[in-house]
Amino acid sequence: MSQLSLFAPPPDQESLAQIKADCLTCSACRLSHSREQVVFGAGDPQARLMLVGQGPSQSDNQTGQPYSGPSGEVLDKALAEAGSDRERVWLTNIHKCLSYDRKNRKLRPPRTDELAACQSWLEAEIRLIRPAVMVCLGGPAAKLLLGNNFKLNEQRGIWQPNKLAPGVKTLATFQPAYLMRLKEWDRAEAVAGWQALVADLFKAIQAC
Repeated sequence: MSQLSLFAPPPDQESLAQIKADCLTCSACRLSHSREQVVFGAGDPQARLMLVGQGPSQSDNQTGQPYSGPSGEVLDKALAEAGSDRERVWLTNIHKCLSYDRKNRKLRPPRTDELAACQSWLEAEIRLIRPAVMVCLGGPAAKLLLGNNFKLNEQRGIWQPNKLAPGVKTLATFQPAYLMRLKEWDRAEAVAGWQALVADLFKAIQAC
């Protein structure tokens, strides 16, 4: 896994625009054949806080915007309660195209080669945004950024060394989509998870 220099040039809007333009035409993996949109990061290009999720939802695949569906509404509420909003952060994912199991009609985890093909886009975002703090939304993003041995239930909300961007303060928290699913069968756990999400976002915002 490559490491990013913290001494890269300052953010450049044209460079970020070019990276996005290149990403929108990416055909490096099989997901390019079934997507409707490439979902690049969005928000404040000079944000000090970067949120990194797993990948696009079906809503995102239609709009081209990250966290544009129901899970995005949960995230927006959590950010608001923590004292911020998506216009003041950079919001992205570890992969940019919908990974969908058409046979079973449901989202599937991205495959190793798909993540590898997409990693350069995330690296470019980190290099150009230059966040002071990063939050991994869920286990898949945490494992990519913090290492395969990361355990969300044990290490959530604790500052961890970032293997992809050394020196950037990083913690992991729950995925909004996970909390939505959890609410269907364990409301008490979902409430606790929601409180943890807000607390973790607040901690990250205060550290910026």
